[in-house]
Amino acid sequence: MSTKILTAVLVLSMLFAAGASAFASEASEAVNNFAFNAGKFLMDSSAGKDFFFSPFSILSAFGMSYAGACGQTAKEIESALGITQDIHSSLGALTRDLNRSGYLSSANRVWLKNGLNILANYSGVLKLYYDSQPYELDMKNHNEESRREINGWVESKTNGKIKDLIKNLDPETRMVITNAVYFNAEWRKKFPKSLTKDEKFFTDGANFVEVPMMKQRDDFAYAEVDGVKAVMLQYKGRRLSMIVALPPEDNADFLKTLNAETFAKLLASMRTYDVDLWLPKFKTENRYELKDLFEALGIRTAFTDLADFSGITRDEPLKADEVIHQTFIDVDEEKTEAAAATAMIMLGATAMPEMKKPFAEFHADRPFLYFIRDNETGTILFMGYQSFK
Repeated sequence: MSTKILTAVLVLSMLFAAGASAFASEASEAVNNFAFNAGKFLMDSSAGKDFFFSPFSILSAFGMSYAGACGQTAKEIESALGITQDIHSSLGALTRDLNRSGYLSSANRVWLKNGLNILANYSGVLKLYYDSQPYELDMKNHNEESRREINGWVESKTNGKIKDLIKNLDPETRMVITNAVYFNAEWRKKFPKSLTKDEKFFTDGANFVEVPMMKQRDDFAYAEVDGVKAVMLQYKGRRLSMIVALPPEDNADFLKTLNAETFAKLLASMRTYDVDLWLPKFKTENRYELKDLFEALGIRTAFTDLADFSGITRDEPLKADEVIHQTFIDVDEEKTEAAAATAMIMLGATAMPEMKKPFAEFHADRPFLYFIRDNETGTILFMGYQSFK
């Protein structure tokens, strides 16, 4: 009979990037493809309400789980997420590089039920690529203390933004894999607080709410393709950016046709414009249970007694039970602060001459998508939908 494992993953960040470094290419591609697949699922399951998640966090968690998957379970994860065993070195290189950016911190920790023996190969992958070593807890006899210790680690790594990630820790839990990322960066071009004022935000047709709308007019990278408007707001240091995408007024469901390829084309179309920019201030906290998402993507045996995680331990069979993802984002005139946590619970340019810029109006006064992306690797670290619903 399968026993329990918990895989918890934490992430905090908002990033945008434009290029793709070869060393992280597989991780970037897998994260970005997953971002749009998950975005479509969350759009449908949330019935048009706000969502915010970190594909980077979730893939980091699954990467550590995949390292111990075998047989059909491994094949389903590979097919659903578009990854191979190279994902470990790619994720490791990407994480180390992002940690050097100065705006983002990412950390991993694997928690084990005391006495559980994990295989040397699995332990080696965790240490080499995920900078993680096992930390034993008496989850059976000191269940609540174990839960508090894991949650405390998560909270500390997310600057207090993700609290109580694990609501209940089953005494039969055998393993918890945690990845924590925190992001906090100032805008390169801040919004003057004196210009912020309440404006109408149209949530659905003629229905609206009053929201604090930040405003500025300056040069930004901008594009409009097939009625979709997009603007890029850089953070200090220029490595990270937020990309805001505003759908056509008559096509609020455009996310269903947006994918990594069309998103890349939208970015490639960007040019410097003189932009009259409106963007709401907002703060969002979300919590998701993502088991249904992964089953919809084709990862099924991992959640059944047919699961094969024999690459982790030979002591007892393990299976996934649930995947929990918790996020936080706060956007204001000066900066963006973001955090996310994922818990996978398992059982048993060259300077150009100055010239007049074309003008564009970008007023985010209706539901919009936003992405936080690493400009060097092209990795979408966070993705969200803001509707004020």
